[in-house]
Order: sequence, then C-alpha cells, then structure tokens
Amino acid sequence: MAEIPTYVIGGEITRFDERDTVFSREALVEGSPEEIEYHGRYPEKIEVDRRLARFIVSKMEGAPGTDDVAQGIYESQFIPSASLALPDMVDGVPSERRTEWSPREAKRKIKEFALFLGAGDVRIGPLRKEWVYSHRGSRPFFDTGYTNPPYFKGVPDRYQGAKYGEKIELDHKSAVSMAFPQSNEMIATGTSRAVDLETGNVYSRSVLASVQLARFIRALGYPARAHHLRNYCLLAVPVAVDSGIGELARSGYLVSRRFGANFRLATVTTDMPLEYDEPVDIGIQDFCEKCKKCAVNCPSGAIEKGKKTLVRGIWKWQIDPEACLLYWGKAGYTCSICQSVCPWTKPRTFFHRTVATIAVKMPWMRRALVFGDDLVYGARFRPRPLPRWLDDSED
Repeated sequence: MAEIPTYVIGGEITRFDERDTVFSREALVEGSPEEIEYHGRYPEKIEVDRRLARFIVSKMEGAPGTDDVAQGIYESQFIPSASLALPDMVDGVPSERRTEWSPREAKRKIKEFALFLGAGDVRIGPLRKEWVYSHRGSRPFFDTGYTNPPYFKGVPDRYQGAKYGEKIELDHKSAVSMAFPQSNEMIATGTSRAVDLETGNVYSRSVLASVQLARFIRALGYPARAHHLRNYCLLAVPVAVDSGIGELARSGYLVSRRFGANFRLATVTTDMPLEYDEPVDIGIQDFCEKCKKCAVNCPSGAIEKGKKTLVRGIWKWQIDPEACLLYWGKAGYTCSICQSVCPWTKPRTFFHRTVATIAVKMPWMRRALVFGDDLVYGARFRPRPLPRWLDDSED
C-alpha cells in the first residue's frame, strides 16, 4: 500500500475534454455543426480523423473486404452494450428511503456486491474533480425529448453530458473502480478476431455490472452514476489509480499485481459514505523505466520508449492514440500486444506470484526479472494461434 498514488504532479492538473479522444473525433459527421466547430479549432486533425472514421465505419457497416466473422463478433459484443448507455440506465433519482450503514460496512457490502456481479477486483477511493471530463464528446447525445417507456424514461434531472460539447460538473465524492480480467490465451493471439471477441465480451460484462451496481446504490437512497465503455464522464484509469487497483504504466494501461495489464475498467461514482482503500506502490514506475517491452513490441510505435513528459500537469509516458487506432484500422482488429507482452501479465501460478513478489519487494532485481522474462517468453511477441472454433480451417 502507499499513502499517495505513484504518479507525480508537475503543475496544475487541467481537465481533459472528451471531444479530444480519438473515438469522439472519428464519430464526427463531415459537414455537421459539431465537425465544423471542432476542426475549425483543430484543422490539422481533419485528415487523420477521417482516416480514423473509415476504420470504425468498416466495423459497423461491413465494408468490402471485412472479415465476416469479425463483423459478427463486433455486432454481438460491442453493439448490445450501447443499450445500457442511456441516461436513465447509467443515472437516475435515488430512492427516498435511505439505508444507513457505517462507511466501513458500506465499503464491505458494496465491494462484495460488485465481486458477485463479476468484477475480479474492486477498490474504492476519492473522486478527484481533475479526472472528470471537462466537456461531453461521445455518444449517446440527447438534443430532443425522445422517450420510450419502459425502455427509456427520459433524461434524469441533473444528468451530466446529455449534449455534445456540454460542460460536465460531476459532484460525487467517491468512486468505485472495478477491474474485469481478460483471458491471457485469447489476448495472446495479438491482433485478431479472438482479441475483438475477448475485449468486447469483457467490456459487455463490465458495462452491465456498472449499471447494476449504480442502480443498487440508488435503490439504497444515494446518488450513483455508472461510467462504462459506452458512457463515461471521467478518466477511468487515474480514478482507479487513486483507489488502489494498480499503477499507470508505460503502455498507458493500468497494471495491477493480480492481472498485469490484462483487464478492463468500469466505474461507479456516488455520494454514499464509503471508507476508502489506499493507493498501491508495486514498483511499476521503476519497472517500466527498465523494461520497455510494450514499447519495443508495439507495431504502431504508439508507446513512448523514452522518458516521461508533463501532460496536463502529470508526469507520464504519453502514448500516441492516433497511431494506435490507425494500426487497428490497418490490421482490421483490436490489438492487444502491449497487454500480452507485459511481464506482469502472467497466469496466477505459484511461480509467477513469487516472481511478482520479488518485483515488488526487491527493486534491485527488476532488471534481471525483465531479462528473465525475455529468456522464458521471448523478447519479441509471438502470437498464439486462434482457438480452433474461431479459425477458418475445415474440420
């Protein structure tokens, strides 16, 4: 455990605008007021944003040359979770009857409930306002009064981020961070339809669990909002660092002692009085300085091989999200190479738990452990074959 998170603050932390994410930018419709306004401010991004959009459109519409099985995977895993992004799913009015628990008892029961819903790890911490998006940038947007009860009752009072460009002011005090582990075997296929399937499936489970947990807390009489793949108001990674799930790594992912880099996050924010977990220091900042395996193996060159830079007030390794997503577009699938090659992403065997303990408690051994990982698993990524039922071979 650590008294404070392991990131280093280098100045005033400025909030991130969700309109600047690559997934918000690729969704801009050419000629729309939103696109004209955004590219009026950032004309240098027009070309790359249209290249990004072509990849996503090909996934949704099955462009010529698209892998039909991958298309089916995308439709089955990523589309249904969008139905759980509606405002009255992620947010709502709490019950007038309030259940009174001590913060310690509430912490225990909320964490057990989240674990029952399928989370592999759950931690609770403060919600720093710096990690809340400054403006809304990603769908769904609600510019009209559309409702369709009982499937959609309408936009709840005080709902944040109903419209594109709307300022977000989330005043919840606490955040419940949930980690959902992915299959090492599926992710180790590298850039493939198996990765699309595993990523989408884990995200789907995290989406449902976050909505269920937020609704559970509201039923107990406290405000709560789910933040998931299809509807965030915050940066899930630094929120999870503050809660003690893991540390921010060179790859831009969170790395935890239990799951390495191989998991996905969902968050529930609330005003329910909750006792907090402590941040962790498992040595990732020093380990990543010595390792660089994710950066060396990144096919897009999106991961920084050098030193940290000051990004919106935080010293961190800054990834290139445009290069990353453009590689996905070229390959036609989600890439998981950085998650797979991370020396912390290993099966939960006695041997690997022992190695992880050495990495945490003996800093002078970390360079040797990186060398040992290269000897045992290879310095360069070697993809595992697809599961038989996902390949195109004939029986």
